[in-house]
Amino acid sequence: MQDGTQLLRLRRRFPRAERWGLYAFSDPLTAARQAPVFWHMAALKQVVRLRAAPEHREGLTPLTLSRFEADRIAAIGVDNVPFVLLKRPGVHVGVQIHDVAVLTNAFAPVFEIDGFADLNAQTELLKRLQRFAEQAVPNRPESAIDERLHHALIALDESRRGKTYRQIAITIFGEKKVAEDWQGPSQFLKDRTRRLVAKGLELMNGGYRDLLS
Repeated sequence: MQDGTQLLRLRRRFPRAERWGLYAFSDPLTAARQAPVFWHMAALKQVVRLRAAPEHREGLTPLTLSRFEADRIAAIGVDNVPFVLLKRPGVHVGVQIHDVAVLTNAFAPVFEIDGFADLNAQTELLKRLQRFAEQAVPNRPESAIDERLHHALIALDESRRGKTYRQIAITIFGEKKVAEDWQGPSQFLKDRTRRLVAKGLELMNGGYRDLLS
């Protein structure tokens, strides 16, 4: 799209991709860093739901998708209901929109909440969406995020091989650092290794979908 939003429009469903939480698989010939990932709405625990009100409706300020300072990936499924994923490093918001025209035109959003049980979750998502519209993208180095995830996957592999926390730490941080810090009073390295194993398990058990990148 002209505003930089990546768009996928489907004429049919792809059940195999949906089992992985995707609308469709990316082109395998495209490099992983360059291939857009169209996560399925059902893969997210919570999404924002909105309808577009007439622009002239009193008290509602019109918006456009380009107003949200984030990477934007949109998919229109066979039900013709657009789903837009807004992403910044380490954080995302999924938005289900009941109007295809919203993808290209200004709109006044009316948000939907399914009863009191849905109130807290939707409130948090709406606050995040508001920050996307009002705050510039933070300058957060992606290398730090990538390194933690890389370490978490190593910790997961080593843990499933039956390695101890100390052995896992040696694999990730090196024998010299572990020898110096493992018995330190802060227990920092031990705690960090435990957290990496826990993160790796979380990713394996479906948490990878929350990365959405």
